[in-house]
Amino acid sequence: MKINKYLAVAVTASALALTGCGGPSGGGTEGGESSTATQPPQGVAPDTSPMPMPEVGQLYNNPQKRENVKDGGTLTLPIGEIPPNFNGFNIDGNSVYTRYIDEWSSPNLWNFTEGGEASPDKDYLLSAELVSEDPETIKYVLNPDAKWNNGDPITWKSFETTWKTQSGASDKYNPSSTDGYENIESVKMGENEKEAIVTFKTLFYPYQTLFSNLEHPKNLDPEFYKTGWVNDPHNELRAGPYKISGHSKTQLTLVPNPDWWGEKPKLDKIVYKQMESTASINAFQNGEIDATAVGTADRLAQIKDMEDVQVRRGFDNSVGVYTFGQDSDLFKNDYARKAFALSTDREQLQKIEFEGMDWKEPLPGSEVLYPWMPTYKDNLEGFSYDVEAAKKLMEDNGWTMGEDGYYTKDGKVAEFNYVNFGDNPISAARARAQQAMSKEAGLKLNIENKKSADFSKTITSGAFDVVIMAWSQSDPYGYAWACQLYCSDSESNFSGVGSEEVDKMMKKVTTVADPKEAIKLANEAEAKALGLFGTLPLSNGPEMTAVKAGLANYGPSGWLVEEPENIGWVK
Repeated sequence: MKINKYLAVAVTASALALTGCGGPSGGGTEGGESSTATQPPQGVAPDTSPMPMPEVGQLYNNPQKRENVKDGGTLTLPIGEIPPNFNGFNIDGNSVYTRYIDEWSSPNLWNFTEGGEASPDKDYLLSAELVSEDPETIKYVLNPDAKWNNGDPITWKSFETTWKTQSGASDKYNPSSTDGYENIESVKMGENEKEAIVTFKTLFYPYQTLFSNLEHPKNLDPEFYKTGWVNDPHNELRAGPYKISGHSKTQLTLVPNPDWWGEKPKLDKIVYKQMESTASINAFQNGEIDATAVGTADRLAQIKDMEDVQVRRGFDNSVGVYTFGQDSDLFKNDYARKAFALSTDREQLQKIEFEGMDWKEPLPGSEVLYPWMPTYKDNLEGFSYDVEAAKKLMEDNGWTMGEDGYYTKDGKVAEFNYVNFGDNPISAARARAQQAMSKEAGLKLNIENKKSADFSKTITSGAFDVVIMAWSQSDPYGYAWACQLYCSDSESNFSGVGSEEVDKMMKKVTTVADPKEAIKLANEAEAKALGLFGTLPLSNGPEMTAVKAGLANYGPSGWLVEEPENIGWVK
């Protein structure tokens, strides 16, 4: 069992998970001079100046062996919303907030080192072996003790269920992505019910990206799959070191699971409290919560005089992006999306987000590979901020500049809504800056503010023209999941922008066993997809978390995600 270490982002069954971007967690091109000092693994004092840059492959989660972590205690954390839908295998539940809960309480079959090397989590999965190359066939052997909270054993049936709901073969289910699962021919029982034999009809690599999470067979019921998890976390259909003891729209509590077969959990209780960004920093100052994101100079300044606090930061496994609404009257036009992108000064947005944060990074050119990764390539190379080019695009397509400084065509203004979530002041400043940039290009941007708790509903309903969201992943195989973001038939392609050419290029990637060649193909496909301007990557930056001193095994740690039963307070 493993848990993601982020406060701001998390991952889901489909490896790429959606989260709001109400406050920055990534870096800017000019955020002050970073220190050449080395950050210790437990973090630094909040008044440290300048802040040291993290090092790739290092742990900043105060790593401790179990014997150094005391038994008992409570960990209280903020959350943007208590999930309205607890089914992370459903597009409506594929959010950061659902995953926060799942990571403590549901199966996760793979562990990763900080460098991204995969191995089975033996609390659930004893082994996964390629037993045939033609056809590609994987044999999974489950832990004989693994069982759901209702007492049902976790068997090959859960592999079959996950395949059937995630493959896209039936329109009765609405998965966030079908990548990999649509390549499977069959899932059958092996020598016993604890063995699953998965046979592919078309090649898919790397197979470690599949079945990282499993569903209880009850999810085969389409009605239950779609609506049964709404406002109901179904404790009995979970299996992990913790279970949910209670929840409301404002709070959710987890306690040790008495039916857990692995190592005894260290904490007595984990409490998530729903709150806006401003409330979370105040709550941390008042001792109401034990950790909070401090990815802005303003938030960091508010805690700089606090004692017994550690700030931990590392490279984030996520990317913030602009996404265009597929029902937008203006942005249904390819040229209008590109004009908006050309009018966006991404460097300026990063300066706003990270002024005073002692952080430097290049502008991102990928949504699935990150600049700190050796496999990264800038797939927006050659694209740059150019207001005059934006205006020419509009004029070439029949728009005329009005006296008010905005383009018009057929009696309509080039107008659109920018949805902003929460009360984070940096987020608000970024929205105003984009409004001014868009005006320079003759585009009228109206800012619509919504509560953080409205994020999932807004995104899944498509109630936006343009919005900033973020995608996060839990493993280094983002290139294999790129189709989830860019393919025209993907439920997670919220812009709806795509093409048959991009689909074919994307789907070829996972048929190649050689990772280097697969990544080369993925970069070519992503360059083509980004050229359609359904999205625009903005920043990666640091994962930056303030915690009460002594919190162990929690914080930035590369691809490593800590066993939740080991998280707790140092003795």
